[in-house]
Amino acid sequence: MLANSLPRLILTGPESTGKSTLATTLAQRLDAMVISEYLRDYFELHGSIGQEDCIPIAEGQWQRESDAAKLADNNGQPLICDCDLISSLVYNDHYYKDGDPDLRKAWETWSGRHLKSLKQPPHSPRLYLLCGVDWPWMADDQRDAPDLRAYFYDAFRTCLQRSQLDYLELTGSLEERLDQVLIHFHLSS
Repeated sequence: MLANSLPRLILTGPESTGKSTLATTLAQRLDAMVISEYLRDYFELHGSIGQEDCIPIAEGQWQRESDAAKLADNNGQPLICDCDLISSLVYNDHYYKDGDPDLRKAWETWSGRHLKSLKQPPHSPRLYLLCGVDWPWMADDQRDAPDLRAYFYDAFRTCLQRSQLDYLELTGSLEERLDQVLIHFHLSS
């Protein structure tokens, strides 16, 4: 029943805002399939990333989501994604807007084509869960912007609005965020 009634849920927002924790908790609660952030795996494999990695990272996340969606559909499960193309759009704009113009053009072409696909089957319907910055910062080897979380939160919200994608802003503790999602779908907490 849930697989047919819930949109694809996409956790999004700045670094260290509880996305992975909430994705796992929601997956347990909704008996859903969850896919992890491809960027983390890519970084672990390559050790660093640059502008030339933008498309391979986005392609990896896109493929991971596409493969998982087929499996989730076959299993009758909802799908929860720990980020997607929107994260790549926000961070690439911030880190590489003044980078190599040829790489920038290639990224804009690739991302523009895929962004349009987000609103069409089999990629829709989807609901973005924009995680607020009232979550404790947890440093790790990949996070680098604790003082920019509010800036990035606004950038994510602007990107979602500009792209006309449905989203729900989440704040508070893990339990409060979980309740906000469940209440949104009229599911008991």
